[in-house]
Amino acid sequence: MQPYESVLGMLWKFARMNRLPGHLVVGQLRGYPVDPYEGIAPADIDVRRVAQLLGISQRSVRDSIGSATADASPFVRYCTRCAVAGYHCLLFQFERHVCCPIHDAPLLAKCRRCGRPSAYRFDAQLLDSPFRCRYCGRYYTCIGGAPAPMDRCLVHEERVAVTRAAFD
Repeated sequence: MQPYESVLGMLWKFARMNRLPGHLVVGQLRGYPVDPYEGIAPADIDVRRVAQLLGISQRSVRDSIGSATADASPFVRYCTRCAVAGYHCLLFQFERHVCCPIHDAPLLAKCRRCGRPSAYRFDAQLLDSPFRCRYCGRYYTCIGGAPAPMDRCLVHEERVAVTRAAFD
């Protein structure tokens, strides 16, 4: 887990590393059956279950969801350079952040190939598309290829940049 990593980023990595289809992951996000194609909002996930699923603390899960704020984007927002590293930051979801705090690159909310935004809602289609557009399948990376292996950690300067942005 990286500093300020979103629960979406963690679930993408979990599904990818365990070769799990999105509908099975969605089924684990609540204590009762959920239509995997309708999905659920981030605020509606069962923190205890997700913490157990990912093997992290409940606090880490709560922190990765963030709090519902007026400037929370309803769409997945991403930095193409962070996507290369397999990183999705919680701060990207807040519209007050227009640039990535690490790369100072503009945050995008639409696919660069098909132009469609992906709803920030945990459903089978989104979780089946780690670091990719749910519609056309193009990777969100700046190079258009698959993200790097998921074991890359943010370096000190990147951690500092993200932490500073969190307190702005």
